[in-house]
Amino acid sequence: MFGFETAVLSTAEIKRAYPKQWVAIVVRKLDKDGLPVAGEVLLHDEDEGLIWPALMLGEADDLIHVFYTGAGEPVTAAA
Repeated sequence: MFGFETAVLSTAEIKRAYPKQWVAIVVRKLDKDGLPVAGEVLLHDEDEGLIWPALMLGEADDLIHVFYTGAGEPVTAAA
């Protein structure tokens, strides 16, 4: 569940590393449209409810992005 990785990974790399899991990342890179494309993994788990508290784990000015890496769960959010 807890992923104290410090490497910046692309969202594609994160999806491969954590299949069918909810992931919270500290966003480190945005695309031209302002969407997250890379970050540092804070937490990952199959249970979505365990991931949302990650919004309080980053620094006050960090952008935290929560997303599902599998199919069938199109909900994403940023705070």
